[in-house]
Amino acid sequence: MKFKIGDATDAALCVALKHEFLRCDDAFKDFAASAKNSIVEGENRWTAFKTYNAYARFIHHLYEFMVGAAKRDRQDTKNLEPALAERYIAGHSQRILNNRRKAILHGTAPAWENHIGYYPEKIPEIFASNFRQSRNIASAHVTVKRSSLDLTKFYNQYHKYLHMLYIDARSWWGLRGDEFPDLREITSFSVLIKENPPPQT
Repeated sequence: MKFKIGDATDAALCVALKHEFLRCDDAFKDFAASAKNSIVEGENRWTAFKTYNAYARFIHHLYEFMVGAAKRDRQDTKNLEPALAERYIAGHSQRILNNRRKAILHGTAPAWENHIGYYPEKIPEIFASNFRQSRNIASAHVTVKRSSLDLTKFYNQYHKYLHMLYIDARSWWGLRGDEFPDLREITSFSVLIKENPPPQT
């Protein structure tokens, strides 16, 4: 469905995008805590399981957020074909990478930024495709491929690009201030019986 920025459909999509990014943020924080724990206390199957699950959730929610952002940019709620989603993610990642490199080269990057050598000039051609496939295998679908998906290799090859996407999105969609945002029915969810309690017998 086509819509315009600022209309009711756009407002509803923005709520969904905010929710999806906050889920992504939760997953990233869980991953960081679990990864730190595995470094400090040593690795074992249990910590690997917990860290894998958190990273798989991070990949899943970041991918879904990016697809939702593409829909907003296109002003159309229609589902994106995988090739179109990959093209959007690749283009957005390359823009962020270009901006990072430019800031480093011009001396305007923050003090904590990585050395220019950390960032190649171009994202890998297969990054967006591997992002989508890893998300599908690790989190979205139950498949026989899951037990052979090398998520460690994916992390080593592509985490810098996922992290760039995450930090860029956080600047727009992350939490602001101390008050949690109103996400309509999402933040109205309750397990308590309030308005229509069951009849007394």
